[in-house]
Amino acid sequence: MKYIVLLLLVVGCSSCQGGWTQDDKDAFYEACMDDANTWAGDPAKAKQYCECVVIKVMERYPDVNEALEHVDLIARDPEIQTCRIPILK
Repeated sequence: MKYIVLLLLVVGCSSCQGGWTQDDKDAFYEACMDDANTWAGDPAKAKQYCECVVIKVMERYPDVNEALEHVDLIARDPEIQTCRIPILK
């Protein structure tokens, strides 16, 4: 889950207003793609995975700052991890 660490670096506190801006979503997605491309074996699978992860993270944490505060939980969240199931088949 290196993309979580990258998210912290990319997003930082650019979203101190709360919610998720398009820039926040894009940064999270790009960081996820950087990581997923190393293990998914196919760019289309990495894209599918990251689209799923972004949706689930935004549902779980409607405020990007809350997501940043819970990075360690996101990496272990079973609901978010279900995004890997179709990719690894």
